Amino acid sequence: MAWAWNTPENVPNDGPKITAIAIAFTTVSLLLVVLRAYVRFFLVKAVGADDWVIFTTWLYATDTRMVTETKWGLGLLVLSDMPDEDVYNFGLLQYIAAPFYITSILGFKLSLLLSYLRIIPGRGWRIAIIIVAVACTMFHTSFLMVQIFLCTPVAKQWDPAITEGSCIPPIPCFTSMASFTIFFDLIVMFLPFPTLIRSRIQKRRKAVLLGLFATGLFITVTQILRIQTIYKLVDHLGSAPIIMWSAVENNLGVIITCIPTLAPLVKFFAEKASSSGSGGADSAATGAAKAAKASSSSSPSSSYALQSLQPSGAGGRKGKGKGDGRKGGLAISREVSVTTCSGGSSTTTTGKNHNNESQESMIQHHYHHHHHHHPEHQGGGSL
Repeated sequence: MAWAWNTPENVPNDGPKITAIAIAFTTVSLLLVVLRAYVRFFLVKAVGADDWVIFTTWLYATDTRMVTETKWGLGLLVLSDMPDEDVYNFGLLQYIAAPFYITSILGFKLSLLLSYLRIIPGRGWRIAIIIVAVACTMFHTSFLMVQIFLCTPVAKQWDPAITEGSCIPPIPCFTSMASFTIFFDLIVMFLPFPTLIRSRIQKRRKAVLLGLFATGLFITVTQILRIQTIYKLVDHLGSAPIIMWSAVENNLGVIITCIPTLAPLVKFFAEKASSSGSGGADSAATGAAKAAKASSSSSPSSSYALQSLQPSGAGGRKGKGKGDGRKGGLAISREVSVTTCSGGSSTTTTGKNHNNESQESMIQHHYHHHHHHHPEHQGGGSL
């Protein structure tokens, strides 16, 4: 039986390959979204706007629609093999799918920008992030409008029976749009680099974070490969490689956006492995677990949350007492309750300005009195 409907058997068709790629990337992105949801809802217990945006973005990036397109002729290699009865549905499905693609590539950028607002301090940086978010949204909205009204009348995009009217030349239009998309990809991916480079966190951790954000270059590479296929838009079948690379791009955007948020999960399982290997006192662990549970009930933050990055040379307000003007590193309130977990036992202590690198990711804020009297500590967030 032929892959595409209304076509004879043994017709050359890349439909199965396009379907396999779409399903593979959609599955991987779904796995990363589920893991992110677990981290944010259960481990960190701090769900933000960036999480809801990326969850919604995955729905738009889902490429099951592409599988349906291949059944109506997407992937056929010879134009004469395209059945006339498939042309209408083929064009209509492509028209419907375009807004989903544009929304998904905007969604992962907005998710990253919203996460930057939680971890990057400084009014100037926040204004810059908001400006980029607004500009990015305006560009993708204009891209969407062009895509929707590419032809006059609109139905000319999918209905071959309409011979009157006109369409914007697709090759120069999509090439320029793809170029602007790459431009915004690079801005969004490298926006946190100056703050990360200046922050006073461990060099190894800094290198890992920089590397994670730099993986966004794979999206740019995908866009460049996609641009190379735009010149094939001369007939119905020329869109197959563009759509295939679009499936890779939007799912890759979701994957790369989710990866940095999984650090707490890696740390959690590393501690579990360490605990099972070293044993420990069950009674101490039970007592500490109860203390940690009581502690977590008074704070929405998790001990696994990555706190906001304070650049080197950025201090707190003056005149608030010793320790408020501490420069660099992670933003930590003056009085915190520190929960450490190592091996099979846990301990809870109270102190001032704990900055031990081995405990850095295990710090859980309890603002109490200072949450209200020191607003400079309210800007911290978890990635």
